[in-house]
Amino acid sequence: MGAPNGPTGVGTTRPAESTSRAHGVNLVAVAVGGFCGAALRVGLGLWFPDAPGFPATTLAINVAGTAALAALTSYWQITRRAPGWLRAGVGTGFLGAFTTFSALVLFALGSTPARAALDLVVSLILCAAAAWAAMWWVERALAGRQKSTQSVQASPPAADPDGGGAP
Repeated sequence: MGAPNGPTGVGTTRPAESTSRAHGVNLVAVAVGGFCGAALRVGLGLWFPDAPGFPATTLAINVAGTAALAALTSYWQITRRAPGWLRAGVGTGFLGAFTTFSALVLFALGSTPARAALDLVVSLILCAAAAWAAMWWVERALAGRQKSTQSVQASPPAADPDGGGAP
């Protein structure tokens, strides 16, 4: 058992939490999420194959997955509402396997060096822009929600039309 990690009640302490992330539930979540993300990625690649000249499907998958990961990460950091196994399964597992930048690299290896560099630069710029936009949107949406919640809590009660007297 670890050292005490602060009080949990009057005169009580709780054991320190492990800093290891290699817990069984996290590993299972990453494995299941990774399988599902990779399966979706492969399925989309089969349904919408990349054209010979440009990896549009791969680019769309990477941009969408990057935006989703950025949005979820921002949401989870701000609200602190997701358990670790869910963050591991959805973020690292599902979206990590879904956004296969290695597929873009394989596509680039089959093209000219200039074309490969262009495809990689475009992908990195679009993914970075998508991540920034998703994080910005989540932060604004949550800030707006917090302001509306605070204003509702701070507003005075509605006036009593009877003047406060009993009927």
